[in-house]
Amino acid sequence: MNRFGIGIVCCVCAGQPLMAAGDNNPMEQMVVTAVRTDAPLHIVTDPKAPRQPLPASDGADYLKTIPGFAVIRKGGTDGDPLLRGMAGSRLSLLQDGAVVLGGCSNRMDPPTAYIFPETFDRIEVIKGPQSVQHGPGNAAGVVLFEKDHKTLGAPGWDAHVSALLASAGRHDEVVDATWTSAQFAVRGAATRVTADDYANGDNVVVHSQYRRWNSQLDLAWMPSADTRLELGLARGDGQAAYADRGVDGARFDRDNLSLRFIRGPLEMYAYYNYVDHVMDNYTLRTPAGMTGMPVAMNPDRRTTGGKITWSFEGSDIVDSIVGLDWQQNQHAARNTMNQNLVPYESLARVNDAKFAQLGVFGELGWNASDTIRLAGGLRLDDWQVTDQRDVVALGMMGALPDPTAHETRDSRLHSGFIRLEKQLGEPDGQNATVYAGVGRNARHPDYWEMIVKETELSLSALDINPEITRQFDTGVVFRTGDLSGSVSAFVNQIDDFLMIQSGFAKGMRTTTIVRNVDVRSWGLEVDSQYRFDDHWRLEASLASVRGTNETDDATLPQLPPLEVRLGAYYNDSVWSAGFIYRGIAGQDRVDIGKGNIVGQDIGVTASANIFSVNAGWRPSSDWLLTAGIDNLLDTTYAEHVSRSGAAIAGFTQTARIDEPGRTMWLKLQLSI
Repeated sequence: MNRFGIGIVCCVCAGQPLMAAGDNNPMEQMVVTAVRTDAPLHIVTDPKAPRQPLPASDGADYLKTIPGFAVIRKGGTDGDPLLRGMAGSRLSLLQDGAVVLGGCSNRMDPPTAYIFPETFDRIEVIKGPQSVQHGPGNAAGVVLFEKDHKTLGAPGWDAHVSALLASAGRHDEVVDATWTSAQFAVRGAATRVTADDYANGDNVVVHSQYRRWNSQLDLAWMPSADTRLELGLARGDGQAAYADRGVDGARFDRDNLSLRFIRGPLEMYAYYNYVDHVMDNYTLRTPAGMTGMPVAMNPDRRTTGGKITWSFEGSDIVDSIVGLDWQQNQHAARNTMNQNLVPYESLARVNDAKFAQLGVFGELGWNASDTIRLAGGLRLDDWQVTDQRDVVALGMMGALPDPTAHETRDSRLHSGFIRLEKQLGEPDGQNATVYAGVGRNARHPDYWEMIVKETELSLSALDINPEITRQFDTGVVFRTGDLSGSVSAFVNQIDDFLMIQSGFAKGMRTTTIVRNVDVRSWGLEVDSQYRFDDHWRLEASLASVRGTNETDDATLPQLPPLEVRLGAYYNDSVWSAGFIYRGIAGQDRVDIGKGNIVGQDIGVTASANIFSVNAGWRPSSDWLLTAGIDNLLDTTYAEHVSRSGAAIAGFTQTARIDEPGRTMWLKLQLSI
């Protein structure tokens, strides 16, 4: 393994303390560069705060400042996040409680493609299978992009406006405003972001331009202090160039409708999401290949769902929540191999899969004493999947009859967790919370594993086994004088892990299959902060994950390497400055051709050392001006988990999709 150097990084504390670590003299940070754990396995951060490195205005890049996260890069935007080396549906991403599923069979439009983080009020992360109230799956954890749903407040206006300029022709505009009266509230938000192709540190241009826009409207009626009825509407679209494949995203059209009712401890929520996605080789590039034909694929997906919960919070000793949730999604597609001859718009959509899920759950927290808390939960999910295909497409080899055509599979899965927390020291002084938890998560195979892929012996994967994760989490969240932070560790056993393997030989052809294998993984995350006066502090974080594929006696693929962040930060509430270092170790533990639904290992990677700087000026309580330089030394590097580069006319093909080179940015925002 290659060695990596050391240096300095700045982090920000976000969220409110729970039982332990906080800040004796909290001071708002102007630029977020890392996020600290303030409660066991629970992290909260502000998506409206400026960030370094500069996010791509999607749901994935906002998570890179949290230890344990990595992002699979495919272009300039719409990356797929991993938590502790786990990607896809092992990590749920919910938009204000709603499930959003993309249409592309090769993850061109993951859920992150339809998330506009700066229009939300907070991002919450729960690591590990340590919650059951946020839907099924969640073996690695869950990310909640949340809005505030307040009851009656002071009448008036509240607004957040920001504008950003950056290298590669990027500019973002965001407006998020709320008007509140005695009984009504109206919230409107609009975002627009545009970026050209960026270049890596060697000035090699990457096919990565994108355009994204989104609009949202929330109407709320609050007839009493504990009652709220809210209607939500959203619409967005965009285009994105991809450097890892032969087509780009020409449309990311999304429509959303939601209805929420809150009365005291009761909350009811229903939503509808429709995604209409177009992939083609002619909108953002010149058609290539032997024929040079313009090809297009137009999948869509309708997802409906909802949730009903009842919270019991009338006691300082016991709190609990019970509820049920459900979702149903229908996937369809239409494709053309010659848009000039047979436009895809003239074709009928063909349904290929229908998923339905119904779950019931309950969580309980018991404060056994002033210093001991016990939390636990149980969940039961009923799944039904219908394979609606008549044939299985084999690419240039044509198609064959689907062996499970129009068959329906029913599954019943159960999950649960229990966690013990012990507080040491004084609640308002030097203290620490130690914790240990055990969780079991049963994850049903998703569309990309069950419908898109084959198995070793069949053209259909309808009968593939669900994935069962048993995990132990432990750690400490601490505050001792000027030093605060957390240490967390986990180890798990995953039975029937859904491994995606490319290059599998089947007769005269090779294909990508899904297999059940047994694996183990384990890891460590550390974040800490030392404040040595009212204005200066040092911060550090570390994340490491390893794993083994016991079935194949090989390493677990698609694991990011050891990463260290170090830094120094100055803030006097008017001026701020930060100097940041990120050290990425080389990764030589690989299993080429194996991985997850997003990507497979393609080889080893070298280490990298990345330096960045930022500064901020707050001339008043309403205005904030920040600036930064990411990758100050213009280093050429790629994340280990990023996709391999494709041959695109007019661009240099690279082994992996490299990260941007030196990037300068300036952001102005107004919050009133």
